[in-house]
Amino acid sequence: MDSKEHSLLRHFPFTILTLGGVGLVGLLTNTHLERITPDWLDRLGFSPQDLWLGQVERLFTSALVTHGKYVFLEALGMTAICTGLAEWLAGTRRTIITFWGVHLVTLLVQTGLVGILFNRPDGQSIDPVLVTRDVGPSAGYFGCLGLVSARLPGRWRWLSGLAGLAVLVTAVFLPAQPEESPGVKFLADTAHLIAFPLGWLFGRRRRSE
Repeated sequence: MDSKEHSLLRHFPFTILTLGGVGLVGLLTNTHLERITPDWLDRLGFSPQDLWLGQVERLFTSALVTHGKYVFLEALGMTAICTGLAEWLAGTRRTIITFWGVHLVTLLVQTGLVGILFNRPDGQSIDPVLVTRDVGPSAGYFGCLGLVSARLPGRWRWLSGLAGLAVLVTAVFLPAQPEESPGVKFLADTAHLIAFPLGWLFGRRRRSE
């Protein structure tokens, strides 16, 4: 191992480990080349109803697989940038706590919100959003992006935080693309909207201590 590789491992161990995990799962599920199959989505994905059924392991498995093809490459790129910057600015331990803490809290909050918004009063049927499964590390890396924003100097932390929040709020109201499931888009957009400010607040709290 040369000095450059050693330096990368020393400064970005969590980022490299996360990229390796997402890449390995991508190879195992073939999502590095193709869209995720319904079978893999059912095995590894997470839906709000899964938590009510006690399938807690899906909170973790869903973070390491993507919807595949260009989304796989997007996840690798965003993880490298957001998690890498967080690890550089805040250290490995804090980045691990932010990535996984924000990911888990986001899914818990989202499960509660979806339960309130989409539980049908007749009790005879289930809204599709409750059983729609989503995958990806985006809640974690958006949390890290929020932490990075909170670590910027002076007014830039507030400007970047407000700009990021505005973009994410706008994304919620944009229509789904033709190849995109409206349920998956809703879950992804709301997860990002929850995760970014959580990461930002965590970054500000730790900065003030």
